[in-house]
Amino acid sequence: MNDKQNPRMRASVIAMATVSLALCVFPTIIFAQTKPEVAFAPIVKGLVLPDVECSAFHSKFTGHDYQVLVSLPASYAQGDQRYPVLYVLDLDESFLILKGANRLMSLSKLAGDEDMLEEFILVGVPLKWEGVAEWVRKRAFDLTPTDVEAFDTASSKKVGGEVKSGGAPVFLRTLKEELIPFIESKYRVTTDRGLAGDSFGGLFALYVWLNDGNTFSRYLIGSPSLWWDKEMILKAEAAAAASGKTLQGRVFLSTGADEGEHVTRLKNLTTALKSHAYPNLQLESHIFEGENHYSVVQATFSRG
Repeated sequence: MNDKQNPRMRASVIAMATVSLALCVFPTIIFAQTKPEVAFAPIVKGLVLPDVECSAFHSKFTGHDYQVLVSLPASYAQGDQRYPVLYVLDLDESFLILKGANRLMSLSKLAGDEDMLEEFILVGVPLKWEGVAEWVRKRAFDLTPTDVEAFDTASSKKVGGEVKSGGAPVFLRTLKEELIPFIESKYRVTTDRGLAGDSFGGLFALYVWLNDGNTFSRYLIGSPSLWWDKEMILKAEAAAAASGKTLQGRVFLSTGADEGEHVTRLKNLTTALKSHAYPNLQLESHIFEGENHYSVVQATFSRG
């Protein structure tokens, strides 16, 4: 049977060919209509902010790699003024929280109000790590003042790798002999330095304050791990007072009201510091209602 003998079949074949052609052409038409006209840059992993200068270094003391995140005040490029520096430890999230708080409070000047804060340079020094186990291992070493074998054993089992605590004296050398000289050689700074830390970072800041009175003059300390090594920080402060040692500087201490024993320990430390009446110490302590160990970080850094 040929096409002339069956016009109905010939019409069907033509219709099917038309539909097939449409199906082949239609996706191309749709793609052409939705293809973006804007050129998109490749995705970049890591912290990328237009007003943050990023670098990295390897510490010969701890053997760890660190990022260096620097946020300069808006007026830095407008003259030759020198600025105080606030160093923030641990996670890059801590740097971002402090940067955001500073930025929001600096808007008071744009609104015509009095400055809520003096301008300062913010420096973050987060660890470079891949995977939680590496973060726990490196952080536990850098931020704890003493080696606690029971903690090391339990943490090693938990993360599946060796954990060694007690590296705070070594990490302090990293700050004093590697990071701070780099910052002070590259940027216009004053000798007014601050140190901010939360949790283990707060423990480290207290250790530095009690043992090194010259490197930093301001301390922003949130939810410090005062339980560490049978409350060694509270014992060290008591020993300092008994020896007649003078503790000085401006210190902000805080914790969340829902942090259990953290609250009791912080109250005990605050009470002891006030009772010893160090003449050159400006102390403020605050307990944030309705906040736990994780939610209180933003409030601590903003208030501090």
